[in-house]
Formats: sequence, C-alpha cells, structure tokens
Amino acid sequence: MSARRAYIDGNNNTYEIGDRLEYVPITPERSSSGSYSGGEPKSAALGAEQRARLISLLDQIAADTENLLDDRPKGSGTVIQGDQRAVCRGSSPLKQELETMLRGLLA
Repeated sequence: MSARRAYIDGNNNTYEIGDRLEYVPITPERSSSGSYSGGEPKSAALGAEQRARLISLLDQIAADTENLLDDRPKGSGTVIQGDQRAVCRGSSPLKQELETMLRGLLA
C-alpha cells in the first residue's frame, strides 16, 4: 500500500490523492466557526499524468522552504505525504496552482 498523499486547504477541506481524487469537505460540526461547510463530498478519477502532476506539486510545496511555516494559520495549506506534514503560506504560488488544479479536476 502506498503512503497517504493529501492536501488540506485553508478551510480544513481535505483532498485525498490516490487512484481517485476524493474531496472530503469540512462540516459545520467540525469547523472552527461552527457554521462553515465545505459543501458536498466529490470524487474524480485520476489519470496517471494528472496524479503525477498532483504529486509533483505536493513535493514542490513541501520543498519550498521560503513558503513553509512552523504553525498553521487560517488560510494556509497542509501537504500530507505518509507521516510527514508541511504547512505552506496562503500566498504560496505553488499552493494556488495546486488548488486551481484540484478545483478543475473536481468540476
């Protein structure tokens, strides 16, 4: 079994990356505000090239030391690769590229 690869956006919505892309939205019960909802869960098939590009972006974000943070402020993104976590700034261009790709794949 391969290591878990996932991305958690600034609102705590989770994107699980495997053979499929699984969007696991935050619910009002789990949100810090008690009212935010990330919407409905979504799933999309991933081709080999799409999956490779997503993994490449996760790797690049985790290696982008200029945009990594020690804590996790609101709006930041979290990359999970196996048991490793990397938190990046909300303004990271790579984070923005990843989120654009994730939204496009789930549209």
